[in-house]
Amino acid sequence: MGTNNLGTTGTTGGHGATSSKTYTVTNRNELIQALYGGTATINADGSFSGTLDSSKKLIYVSGTISLNMNKALTELTADDYVANTNSGGCAASGVSYTSGTYTSESAFWTAYYAAYRPSVWGTSASNSATTTPTGTAENARLCYAALQKKVVYLSIPSNTSILGIGSTAKIIHGTLAIGASSSARVDNIVIRNIAFEDSFDFFPQWDPTDSSTGRWNSAYDNVSVMYADHVWLDHNEFSDGSGARFDSQYPSPFTETFNGVDYGSSSNALLFHVQHHDGLSDITKNANYVTSSYNYYHDHDKSLLIGGTDTASLTGENPGALKITFNHNHFKNLRQRQPRVRYGMVHIYNNYFSNSTSAADYPWSAGWVAAQGGKIYVENNVADVTGASASNVYSGSSSSSKVTSCAALSGMFSEYCSAYAYHAGNVLNGSALDVSGVSVTNVTTTSTPWFATGASSGAPTATPSTFYTYTLDATTNLSTTVPANAGVGKL
Repeated sequence: MGTNNLGTTGTTGGHGATSSKTYTVTNRNELIQALYGGTATINADGSFSGTLDSSKKLIYVSGTISLNMNKALTELTADDYVANTNSGGCAASGVSYTSGTYTSESAFWTAYYAAYRPSVWGTSASNSATTTPTGTAENARLCYAALQKKVVYLSIPSNTSILGIGSTAKIIHGTLAIGASSSARVDNIVIRNIAFEDSFDFFPQWDPTDSSTGRWNSAYDNVSVMYADHVWLDHNEFSDGSGARFDSQYPSPFTETFNGVDYGSSSNALLFHVQHHDGLSDITKNANYVTSSYNYYHDHDKSLLIGGTDTASLTGENPGALKITFNHNHFKNLRQRQPRVRYGMVHIYNNYFSNSTSAADYPWSAGWVAAQGGKIYVENNVADVTGASASNVYSGSSSSSKVTSCAALSGMFSEYCSAYAYHAGNVLNGSALDVSGVSVTNVTTTSTPWFATGASSGAPTATPSTFYTYTLDATTNLSTTVPANAGVGKL
């Protein structure tokens, strides 16, 4: 959909790149140089700088590339970031922090847990659990997090294809960021045939203001799409890895009851475990024309977030953008957000979902969600989820006050900012999915949940076929055909 920055239709990535802009990369340094056209400066600690190369380029990935490495290609640990004395490192976090306050990661976390556990931070007259942590330990966390981001966060420029060779290409322990800011949008990106694993945040934050009881939040997706147009993710794999650093390995550090909440109980383990992983391939911040096809998403909690906040913005979560398609993907052992949609117009068809509500590591909680202003068109998907009901598969919640504030933005109107949904031909555990009894908040079911180009008032009148041609597969064999064809090495 739409014309890309090269004046052609659709998503072509680096197709047509010259031989000098065709790379085969086998490690982090080579990948960075390919993205920067060979002009990047890579520092000893792994941080780097330069000007991204937006000319057409093909980058072939061979073998496994870890993004969490220094210039010598040594895998970094949390202790390495704590011990980093780079004079410019901590200043980048925007806080006052003296390197060396904590001698190790263990010493830092001991201080952090003591300072911000609910019974301490939540009883202070100055915060009453209504503000996020401040003070020495939080300043240290911000510093260490900034140092890690300088290493593991790689931005992708326009007109780039990143393509895995064979069936063994992997990018692990970091984030490929497609788009960085509203003033530096990127366009025309293809990523295919690569396994992305374990984008691990060493220094997540405890946020007592997240929900009514607090939550841990981490910073890194495997792939993050923001301020980007025309992005195609195809035949990739996204996960938390093989299990060594699954979320279940990091239980709540708070073993106390406060305000009636037992933060250390097994029943609350999924709420208060330390969250070291964010999304698998979140799509936020005005991204547009994104397709996810034949990917294998598995073993993860907060899987796919479309739109990063309930508050609409012309440069952020914008109902006029976030047009996204998910087709023929295999979603296995995911807990929630499959996907969770804010504001975007999202087509979800011919995907296969498999899990159990009692799985050991990532038990199913929620499937597709029409959240604030989300407009979803869901058809011919199959979910084999032991223990799940229709309300576990489809849900929605939207605030009328947020609709009002969104509608006040230039070019917006109330219906445009509202949530709509349509469901047809979906199957749950061998039977037609019946959502008639599912209770959702401020979400209207309509057979035409999308808005036509240029709409300026009234209810939606369009469907995905208004914008592009596609062919639906019957649901009969999706449980076998999708897993057989989705993921790396199956082109």
